[in-house]
Amino acid sequence: MEKKLITVIIPTYNRKKKLLECISSILEQTYEHIEVLVVDDASTDGTEELFQRKTDPRLRYIRYETNRGACYARNCGAALAKGELLAFQDSDDLWHPKKLEKQYAWLLSNKADLCFCGMNRISEKGSRFYFPVHPFRAGHELEAFLAENRAGTQTMLMYRHVWERLQFDETIKRYQDWDFGIRAAKQFALCYLPEALVESKVGEDSISARVTSYPHLRRLYDKHALLYRQYPASDAVMNRRLGKRVHAADPALAAEHFRKSFALSHSFYDLGYWTADRIRSAMKERGRKREG
Repeated sequence: MEKKLITVIIPTYNRKKKLLECISSILEQTYEHIEVLVVDDASTDGTEELFQRKTDPRLRYIRYETNRGACYARNCGAALAKGELLAFQDSDDLWHPKKLEKQYAWLLSNKADLCFCGMNRISEKGSRFYFPVHPFRAGHELEAFLAENRAGTQTMLMYRHVWERLQFDETIKRYQDWDFGIRAAKQFALCYLPEALVESKVGEDSISARVTSYPHLRRLYDKHALLYRQYPASDAVMNRRLGKRVHAADPALAAEHFRKSFALSHSFYDLGYWTADRIRSAMKERGRKREG
C-alpha cells in the first residue's frame, strides 16, 4: 500500500502546558509519513519557546501576531501543507498510536474522500462517553450530519481537495466542525470508522452553557435552512435541540421550537415540551403584567 504524505495541522492558543503531549501523540503514530504543522494563533503564554530547538524534522511551527481564531489557524495551516491528505488535531487532545494508520486504510478501502472516527470525550470530573452517540448508517450521511454533529475536527482525515473546496468557515465561532461536516456530507463521499482513536477533554454541560450556546446553534441552523427543509426528520431533531437550549430561560422561544418539532415529528415527546413551555410562558407573561 502506497503511503501518501499526511499533514497534521494543530491550531493552538495559550496551550503551552498541554501542547507537547499532544504533539508527541502525533509524532509517535505508527503511520510515520507525516508532517506536523503547529499554527500558533498569537499565543501570549510563551508557546514559541517550545520550538526554539527543533527535535523532529517532520515538525514545523508557524506563528502570527494577531489572534484570529481556530478556523483561521486551520485554514492557514492547510494552505501551507505539503501533504496530499490533511488531518486536524486540537492542542489539548491525544491520538491513539494507530489512528492515522487505521483511518488511512479505512479511507482507501471505502474509496471515500473523508474518513472520520470515534473518540472518547472526557469531562473535567473524569467521566467519559463515546462520540458520536448514535449509530451511523452509510448512505444517509447528510441526513445524519444535519441531525447532530458526528465528527470533531480531530477525528477527520481527508484528501486535500475536500478542504480546498470547503475550507473552514471563519465567521462561525462555535460548531465549526459540525458546519464542515454538513458541507462535506453534501458534496463528498464520507466513511466512518467506528472506533475511539482520540481522547478529547470537554467542559461540563451546565444550564448556563447550554443557554449561551443557543445563538451559535441557531446560526448553524439558519445557515443550512434550505437543507433542513429537505430532511424533515433532521429538522425536527434540530428544533428539539434548540428548544432544549432555551427551555429553562425562555419558555416562549422554546415553545416555538417545540411547536415546529412536533409539526414535523408528531411525537408525544415534543408535544409534551410544547405544552409545558406554552403554559410556563403564559404564566410568566401574567406575572409580568401583575408586576406592571
